[in-house]
Amino acid sequence: MCSSDQVWLFCVSRNNGIVTVDMVLSCTENEMGKYPIFIVPTQPVSRWSPSSLSVRLKALAEALRDSVPQERVYSIFAPDIVVSLFSQLWSDLVGIGINEKPYYAARLLSCATVIPNPLPLPPSATCRLAVTADTTAIAKLCKGFSDESEPFVLGRNEAFKEASLLISKQQVWVYCVSEEITCIAAFTRNTSNMATITKVYTRPSCRGRGYARHLVREVTRHLLRSGRREVVLYVAHNNVSAARVYESVGFVEPDPAVEVGHSVNWTEVGFDRNYVDLGHW
Repeated sequence: MCSSDQVWLFCVSRNNGIVTVDMVLSCTENEMGKYPIFIVPTQPVSRWSPSSLSVRLKALAEALRDSVPQERVYSIFAPDIVVSLFSQLWSDLVGIGINEKPYYAARLLSCATVIPNPLPLPPSATCRLAVTADTTAIAKLCKGFSDESEPFVLGRNEAFKEASLLISKQQVWVYCVSEEITCIAAFTRNTSNMATITKVYTRPSCRGRGYARHLVREVTRHLLRSGRREVVLYVAHNNVSAARVYESVGFVEPDPAVEVGHSVNWTEVGFDRNYVDLGHW
């Protein structure tokens, strides 16, 4: 399935006349730029033998090569075993090298029930949906977030554009102290059943005060009350403090043996930047 800018590829298998979607690959973009290639298995990867998994991923790689220019594929984000196999298959197929260091390595966490906050919100603090008047302040925090997310660094104008988009789509909340914005939480990849918190960032001078914990709790509660069954997010393996924040709110690792499509460990692997066009997410 594809349009001019959005490509979706499906790996299907047939057994006794029954067609099953095994994996979904997306190659999409939004107003800020091109996303990485996402690959999502629809069942636990452990159910396939290594050879069966390789056959499926090779078919996806060949279909992707036939669907988009090779420079479009600047990185792959997928469960660890999938990204390891697919990135090598892609590199062999198109002759573009794999970066030695991954861009991102993280755990997937999921929340269906928010743990009540043992501490009330301070009298001077508020958690709320962002409004247009917040654009400049949010842009500064978007810029700060990107500065810590090499190689996806935004210029000031790009950060302002991102802030404007998040606000216009009602996809960002703020934590304010005496009306000053100190922390943001954005959720940009959502369906009717699931929401994904994609950006949490606290101003460096305000960290360690529990602002992100309060904000993530309120945002998660809001998203669950809007009809979603669960809220998910990714936390980097080396970000222990953030993991504690999310776990205190109620985020836990999904059981990949029972949660369809939910692998715990995910990695983003990039390709030689001399031969690809870097996007943004």
